Amino acid sequence: LLASEHITVKHAVLAFAPRPPAPVIGSMLSVCTIKSTPPPFQFQLEARGNEDNNEDDDDEESDGLDSLMGKKLGIDIGSQLPSLTPEEIADIREAAQATLDAAVDSRLADIEDLRSQLQDDLAESRGRMETAAALNVQLEKQNLMERIDLLTNDFLNKDKDFRESTKKAAAADRLAGSMGRGVDWGSWGDVGDGEVVIESGGESTGGGPSKLLGSVDAARRRVLADSMSGEDEMDAPSAPLTAAENRVLVVVDDKKDKGAALILDKLATLLNEAFDSNIVIDTYSPASSNIPIGGNNAQTAIIFASSLNDRSSLESLLGRVLKRTAPVAGGAPGMPPSHVVIISALGTERTNQMPYSMQNLFGGKLDKLREIEQAIAAISRSRIAGKQASLDYTIVKFGNVASDDDKIGDDGAEITIQPGDVLDGEIGPNAAANVLVQAMAYQPYARNATLCTAGGLPSDVSVDMATWNDKFLCLSGPELLRVEAGRGAEESDDGILDSKYEQLRQYVKQWSAAYEGDRKGTGLTTPVLVRKSRRPASELDGVVARSGVRILFQTTNTGDRYKSASEEKRDEKDRNSGGGVTKKPSSAAPVVIKTKSRKEGGVEILVEKTTDGNIRVRARRCNMDNKAIVKEMSEEVIVKNLKRAVEAWVTARATTG
Repeated sequence: LLASEHITVKHAVLAFAPRPPAPVIGSMLSVCTIKSTPPPFQFQLEARGNEDNNEDDDDEESDGLDSLMGKKLGIDIGSQLPSLTPEEIADIREAAQATLDAAVDSRLADIEDLRSQLQDDLAESRGRMETAAALNVQLEKQNLMERIDLLTNDFLNKDKDFRESTKKAAAADRLAGSMGRGVDWGSWGDVGDGEVVIESGGESTGGGPSKLLGSVDAARRRVLADSMSGEDEMDAPSAPLTAAENRVLVVVDDKKDKGAALILDKLATLLNEAFDSNIVIDTYSPASSNIPIGGNNAQTAIIFASSLNDRSSLESLLGRVLKRTAPVAGGAPGMPPSHVVIISALGTERTNQMPYSMQNLFGGKLDKLREIEQAIAAISRSRIAGKQASLDYTIVKFGNVASDDDKIGDDGAEITIQPGDVLDGEIGPNAAANVLVQAMAYQPYARNATLCTAGGLPSDVSVDMATWNDKFLCLSGPELLRVEAGRGAEESDDGILDSKYEQLRQYVKQWSAAYEGDRKGTGLTTPVLVRKSRRPASELDGVVARSGVRILFQTTNTGDRYKSASEEKRDEKDRNSGGGVTKKPSSAAPVVIKTKSRKEGGVEILVEKTTDGNIRVRARRCNMDNKAIVKEMSEEVIVKNLKRAVEAWVTARATTG
């Protein structure tokens, strides 16, 4: 419809203000009359059944419009429009597609811009977080170092006296030409967890190996006893050591031990060659009643176990020999021996194996020797510190003594030493005497230890001290495994570390990580902890570089409930001695006793580079005390796995070069 036209419909008239002309596409009116009239324009709508054109009532208008529902009003627009050609339709589609593409591209561009902005914001946020994290790390590191410094200072302040006593002990060792002193029990070998104050021969020994009969503690006590200055006993650790008469007490029955005479003859010769002063050797029969009380002030007592009847014979003998004597005519009081060497036989711990089962068949000979071995260890460990003089022991197990060293072995110069009771074979008198001299005067690892030895040594053959140290090294722990890994890298002038040693050290460290956390798949029945080894390199051990780990066994309920036969008998005796009388409970508050955590044993694995340039791996027992139970099955699993792993590494190293 054109705005300038006047449209009249029956009865209804609408008036519009004039407006610019506009095209009209179609109309839904059934009857349309167009008139050209001057403005104002009027649209007159006539409706059926309504003759009142002047009625403005809303109800009437509503009734007129409702009557138009369902009827065609206007024209068919589709029939009036011209049809589009295929080209026009294609153009319209292209235009529409172009419009859509442009809209999509615009939105995609907006999305890419938004993504880029988000990535920039994320990178900026990440940078701020990294900066904050670095600052937090520095702050925590500073706080940690402050706490470490505080703990270190507290530790140093608490252990100041102990460190001072250790320095004094080392100074006294240099003066005495010895290699250590005992602290826990014993007097020369043990300081803490099997550690020893060890020093090479100093100026007093001309740089050679140091030696001492008895113990450092006994030597100090002799000086104090002989001193007339009234020096306080608290100054004992710093007391100077002077030369004293060296004396050895020997208890043996030549009729029961035929080879003892051959060994003692060689021993006397070697001792007099080792010491500047003459060595006095007093020999007594165990049946003799004139064994001196206090051991005639001997530093060392050698007792042949085969000469005694049983354990009670040893206890009675030591009760007499270890007793201090009163001073005579204003002289110094007597000083009993501080080191007891028990010479026993092979097979005392293998009475269920041939041929030792046959030797033990009549009279239980080996069982009696085993009881004597256990007795000396118990007596040594039961000494009361501060009230009784410390006492070291060494148990040496020999096979049959041959009459001629040259008949032992192919070359007659092979001596084997192992901890415990594992060797078989004969021993030559010269070899046996050399082992005794080393155990008595040179080797701290022989103190408070059990060893077995076999082999021979001709009189014209000498063994250097480094070889002896390496042979006795197996007693430290004791040693459970030793695997040689070949030669290390040659030392260079610029001090570069040995690459082979470093690789093996890292390999063992990674291997030990399998035992951390859950022990599933390791074959162990005991929970363990893996800790770094703190054992340093030692000239005595012939080691220039050392590193390793400690696999420590943890407490289990089974181990806590274990009781030895003697403990069970004591508990039963306590129960039976009650007599049915019930004790009234005490009203006093319970007393809380703080005790140290028990040591449950463990295996220490050491990677070492020796002074001669070889590399080896050793496993030794660690974390032990007198009450610890040896966990042989767990030790065997660890040692077997370690041996397999190290041998595989050595083979791979040899293949790859």
